[in-house]
Amino acid sequence: MHHLQDFFDPINVNNIVDEDYIEKSRFANRILINSIKNPLSDLGKAKIAIFGVSKNNKGELNPADLVRKFLYSFFTPFNVNIIDLGNLKKGKNINDNLYGVREVISYLHSKKIISIILGDNNNLPFASYLSFEEIKNPVNIVSIDSAISLKQKEIKEQDIHYLPKIVLRNNNSLFNFSLLGYQSYLVSPDDINTLNRLFFDAIRLGVVKSNISEIEPLLRDANIVAIHLNSIQGNFNPEENLISPNGLDGREICQLARYAGAGERTSSFGLYGLKNNNSEAILTAQAIWYFLEGFSQRTNEIPSKKAKSILKFHVEVGKDTSITFFKSSKSERWWMEVPYPKSGFSKSLIISCSYSDYQKACNGEVPDRWWKFFQKIC
Repeated sequence: MHHLQDFFDPINVNNIVDEDYIEKSRFANRILINSIKNPLSDLGKAKIAIFGVSKNNKGELNPADLVRKFLYSFFTPFNVNIIDLGNLKKGKNINDNLYGVREVISYLHSKKIISIILGDNNNLPFASYLSFEEIKNPVNIVSIDSAISLKQKEIKEQDIHYLPKIVLRNNNSLFNFSLLGYQSYLVSPDDINTLNRLFFDAIRLGVVKSNISEIEPLLRDANIVAIHLNSIQGNFNPEENLISPNGLDGREICQLARYAGAGERTSSFGLYGLKNNNSEAILTAQAIWYFLEGFSQRTNEIPSKKAKSILKFHVEVGKDTSITFFKSSKSERWWMEVPYPKSGFSKSLIISCSYSDYQKACNGEVPDRWWKFFQKIC
């Protein structure tokens, strides 16, 4: 903890909590807080760590503190050990902040602690990725965003999307990237074609809203989940003085956050593009609440031959292809096996899927999800 203390400004709780909450089930009374009055010397038994990152100077209102104002007031039935580390000390430039976030998350990873990041910069997921790259394990990123721009020329460094930065790195560890909820009129067709060529996922807003449960498998397999607040309907853009007429609603954002929390692989969850806006702050706090609810219900299911609760199905798809599916009798969740062709089918990749993928295979069709991953690993 002494190492982490160098990165953070402790929280002035008096500026956040307006009243004394006497109920023990209030979030403010169920969380360890690195505060000015009571600075923390160790991480205790924390399973989840929250921290804020802002370009604002010390003394200015940090958007993360506005989120805390609502979050601390919520009732919480979850028996989860949580620590609030405070706000990352502002560096001289964005690269300093990225370095700080990377170091903090790397340290939390080493302690098997999940990070929840509250940031006003939409490129902070790049720092989360860098922390995973050090481990050298394949990384899956889910980005919930209304738009994406892969343009790198004639654009300010801080405005370049983090995905090209990752893809262009030598020996990058990125395995899959999923863009969820994008709005077609905000995204160049060339960028969507690029994502498709890389066998990444690009799922339009209407598809997400029409059947949100079909999105769950992507979040279940994600290591990093980034919710960008410009994906929300009614989001206010102060630079252009506009309110977005379309986007995901509050219930959908909370449902996606819950899926991320329940996913056994997710260890970095962030909400980005925060502004000092009460409506936005309370929704962000609610999304964190639902992430914690999902986390409290993790089952750590891994399909294997030894697991008694996992049922196995072999489905013939055409003359020469069969797909193996797995189903949990406890959670009703599904997975499917994708073989590595280059290894003579002696090894395989197990990915999360939905019941509709199984139904499609039973009807003789190869599920789109299976085919995309098969092409990716060929």
